[in-house]
Amino acid sequence: MTALPRVTPAPASPAGVGAASGFAGQAQGTVRRYLDALIAGNENAAYAALGAAPGDPGAHLSEEAFIDRGTRITSVRTRSLDANGATIDVEIASSHGSYFATYHVSNGAAGAVIDQHDYIRI
Repeated sequence: MTALPRVTPAPASPAGVGAASGFAGQAQGTVRRYLDALIAGNENAAYAALGAAPGDPGAHLSEEAFIDRGTRITSVRTRSLDANGATIDVEIASSHGSYFATYHVSNGAAGAVIDQHDYIRI
């Protein structure tokens, strides 16, 4: 008798974390890269997602106040979308609590960049 390989199903994505397509997908990807960079402690990559140079006084990595290595993105959704940009809502869980963040991502000549972001603790 030949043993069949054991197949482990992939874990289901949390609600609202599935991939989007088109510019909505690019905008969500930009927000994810920004948050992943902050989680990893990579400020240079986080500034790049804001379309800024490291240390740019006009760009703020405000989520550093609560993001740590154990932070998880629990939900991502595109609230609004047009040719110029998208608004992305994200729920984030960290050791400091749960947060709701909103990101506006512009569709510029250099690609998708976050031009506004804000969060609240929930």
